[in-house]
This record gives sequence, structure tokens and C-alpha cells, in this order.
Amino acid sequence: MAWIDRAKDREESGRTPTWCPICDLVMKNGTGGDDKTYFKFGCCRYCFVEFVEHREKRWADGWRPTPEQVARMIENMRG
Repeated sequence: MAWIDRAKDREESGRTPTWCPICDLVMKNGTGGDDKTYFKFGCCRYCFVEFVEHREKRWADGWRPTPEQVARMIENMRG
């Protein structure tokens, strides 16, 4: 599966980007950070919880949130 290959490539690089590729929020590294979700799913933990968790197959098949869905998530985070 292509998504597994991309996850493996991300992990082998050993680098977490500064910004989440999905929501453009700052990625947090270290214990409890975004490393695990980025290396496996290519997103921060916030995007994982909001868009990936319990939808792993759909995500693996290429689905990604719309800009409107991402904006709603960020707005909800701000309170």
C-alpha cells in the first residue's frame, strides 16, 4: 500500500516538519508530541484525533479534510 510506503519514508527521514501538512499548525516534538502521528499518518495529533482516528482506512485510501473542515477544527480549538 502506498500510504505505508509514505509512512516508512517519513519515519526513515527521522524529521518531523515544523508545520503540520494538513492544518498548518506548529508541530510539537518530544514526549507526547506529534512525531508518532506524523510518521504514521502524515499529520499532527490534533488532525489525527479530528480526522483520522476511527477512519484509518478512509485516510489510507487518500481522503483528506476540506479547508473548511480544517478551519472549523482550528476555530473549535480556539474556543
